[in-house]
Amino acid sequence: LRAMGVEFKEHFHLKMITGWGQSMTPTIKHGDPLLVDVSIKEFVGDGIYFFSYQGFQYIKRLQMKGKDKFKMISDNRKHKAEDIFIDETYIQARVLLVWNANLV
Repeated sequence: LRAMGVEFKEHFHLKMITGWGQSMTPTIKHGDPLLVDVSIKEFVGDGIYFFSYQGFQYIKRLQMKGKDKFKMISDNRKHKAEDIFIDETYIQARVLLVWNANLV
């Protein structure tokens, strides 16, 4: 993984989850396995995170917007970006790698 450019501190913090839905297409397609680092529980910079917000689970891009909000961004242009409150956002992990393959 490190040879592929995936950065992490400890291998035991790495877990696999499954992407769902179409909101992150084309980056993450429905059913794609995702390698995440569960030791990352806070925003550490722009990226794709697995988090909960107002009782729902999301896999989305997060960016800072001011000091009390994140901008929640979907890669699928059919889904508009939303502003969400930092104090209501519970980061579970950061997505490090989309493990997708194309049949040939």
